[in-house]
Amino acid sequence: MMHSECSKCGQPAVYLRRHTSEFLCKSCMVKTTEERVRRTINRHKMLQDDDRILVGVSGGKDSATLLHVLARIEADFPEAQIVPVTIDEGIEGYRDKGLTAAHQLASSLGLELQVRSFKDLFGRTLDDIVRTRPVGSIGACSFCGVLRRRALNSAALELGADVVATGHNMDDEAQTILMNMIRGDSHRIARTNRPRDPPIKGLVPRVKPLTELTTRDTVAYAYHMELPYHDIPCPYAGEALRNDLRTFLNDMEYKRPGTLLAILRSGETIAEILDRGSVTKEVRACEKCGEPTSSRLCKVCALLEEIGAW
Repeated sequence: MMHSECSKCGQPAVYLRRHTSEFLCKSCMVKTTEERVRRTINRHKMLQDDDRILVGVSGGKDSATLLHVLARIEADFPEAQIVPVTIDEGIEGYRDKGLTAAHQLASSLGLELQVRSFKDLFGRTLDDIVRTRPVGSIGACSFCGVLRRRALNSAALELGADVVATGHNMDDEAQTILMNMIRGDSHRIARTNRPRDPPIKGLVPRVKPLTELTTRDTVAYAYHMELPYHDIPCPYAGEALRNDLRTFLNDMEYKRPGTLLAILRSGETIAEILDRGSVTKEVRACEKCGEPTSSRLCKVCALLEEIGAW
């Protein structure tokens, strides 16, 4: 039990936001969480008043928080529309629970959930891909990330969305920044918390409104708002470098609150520096599927070719 008063109003606190040292009651926790998302959207010019926003909803606490907060924010903008979409990767014993939670949340907000699957789009599930990938191939999470991005983009084009919003939070962004450094992909840091990209034919801009919230923040919001979500870890998560970095950063954030925010701000600074000297790559059509890419093959076709899918 938390024996402290809210730093904002003096009511009994239910949550400690460690990186700001704020004790918060339920009301102030909800209010400040939503204010942080609103500030992030405004600071990075992520959304426009009349956007049709595709929201990626996995059924977990981050995307549940994102959909609920955006529904509240966009209520002030009657011309805006929200379209929740879940991607069914085809992970046996895992995805069904997320789909159930996503349907419940969308329904509670008066929204119709759209579902798209790897099986329909790529002819096979993630389980199929993992079973047939060559020895020494990339991990399941790498396959999943590439295919999920394509699936969300395809859904956005089909549904006429202006922008895709995903539930990546501060923990996710800090992990990604360190992953790119470890892999020597420093140019990818230029994608950190950047303003909304100008549209490219065939590619719907993506935004991440939760990057100023930690995982603890989204858990607290989803729990106290009684949002339906599932918290079962993906069975493939243990394969990923991200999992090791998550464990490391959780420990660092506990011992030194503010570590995640410091990494995020460093990533933003590096991104600004890289952007100054960057040369825009030519966008062309993938030789196999015709989707936009800067290479001969897009990442989806390159990966599916690697496993002999086409």
